[in-house]
Amino acid sequence: MPLQPSKSLHFDSWERLLRWLPEATEAQLVTVFVWSGDVQAPGGDARRMAQAHREAFEQLVQRVRPRLLSYLTKRCGCRDSFLAEDIVQQVLIKVYLRAEQFDPRRSLWGWLYRIAHNEYIDMLRRQHPADQGFGQAGQGIQEGGWLEQQVTDEQTPEMIALEVERQHLLDEAIAALPALQREIVRLKRDGVKGKEIAARLGISQAYVSQLYHEAEEVLREAVGH
Repeated sequence: MPLQPSKSLHFDSWERLLRWLPEATEAQLVTVFVWSGDVQAPGGDARRMAQAHREAFEQLVQRVRPRLLSYLTKRCGCRDSFLAEDIVQQVLIKVYLRAEQFDPRRSLWGWLYRIAHNEYIDMLRRQHPADQGFGQAGQGIQEGGWLEQQVTDEQTPEMIALEVERQHLLDEAIAALPALQREIVRLKRDGVKGKEIAARLGISQAYVSQLYHEAEEVLREAVGH
């Protein structure tokens, strides 16, 4: 029976699939891992399916571990190699348990970096529970809006590095917004009031508010909060 992990991946045997795994991209490895973990997947060979499931994840771990460690140490400023290893391990556990949550239409590395980024922040918060900033996960939108709260006064090297990366993710997400929402977000960040934005753009203030709050939800998801 033909094996079809996705619309673009087709194999006529388990042998061909297994031989191909070292050539697969990281996103394709996730696809095969999720597919082979489904007991209803075609093929009917439980042993081969389990082998593909195991080998796809092993290949994925070999690929992503060094890049995640580099991301944590170079981009996030994590200077504790043991802490970085622990965070990567937690990321890999989450990938193993939640791989089906990955959207193949999006960037795999963006997804992985976001998980690692949030794990690092959570670890720092557990180590320093009195630290404030980063929008405090779990809080709702307060006066001024979620977007206006995305600046921290924290000055430790680790938190500065995290904020730089977080702002990079935020800027990328803003750039991907539809033009009208992007302009509303830009004006809001410049401190322009909703009534004036509505006048400038020739739309109602209620519509400005609606588009802005919809944009906030998209941006909140993009930075993992």
